[in-house]
Amino acid sequence: ISSGVQALDALLGARGLPDGLALLRGALGSGRTTLALRSVAATQAAGGAAAWIDLARAVDPLEAAARGVSLASLPIIAPLHAREAIEICGALLAADAVDLVVLDLSGARATAVRFDELERLAARARRAGATLLLMGNERAEVAADLSLTCATLAWIVAGGEVIGRTVQISLGSGPRAGSSLRWSLYDATSAREEQRIGRIATTEVLCAPCTSAGRA
Repeated sequence: ISSGVQALDALLGARGLPDGLALLRGALGSGRTTLALRSVAATQAAGGAAAWIDLARAVDPLEAAARGVSLASLPIIAPLHAREAIEICGALLAADAVDLVVLDLSGARATAVRFDELERLAARARRAGATLLLMGNERAEVAADLSLTCATLAWIVAGGEVIGRTVQISLGSGPRAGSSLRWSLYDATSAREEQRIGRIATTEVLCAPCTSAGRA
């Protein structure tokens, strides 16, 4: 499974995102959700199946389409509570129905999800040869096969207008733990626009670090 970010794939190696549980962390505006969308788009482009369990109600269809996601091929499931989200995720993995499932539990109370439930989901994902990309539950750190943390380092400015941001992606547990990379993330409305922006002269304006665990 490709992460959808070439530099990150180079760090992860030929297998890309591992089978099992990948924990994705980051503050509001850190690029965390965009990274998840890129992973979905890359999975679909390779002929794989993806699903998004959106407890946080955070998916923006326009943003998803701009990042290359085929909305017609992406089930977006809005569970009523964390327990239902866990059950749906487990059913998808047990049925071998997906290659990648994004489970966004942002906003759910930490006590709403038990650690043993996360361990079982991770084990099911490994058996199914699938990647479970989890957002919004720090208790998954121990069970995670990979953890990634996104943080905004600077705003990208062109002609006095903010057109994107420089994001640092740090690898926690998993292969190449302790490594990090910088990712230029543009606020593009389409893939073609993103390519155009990438060719014009830009400057960076440093921003204060964000430490909140809110959704991106």
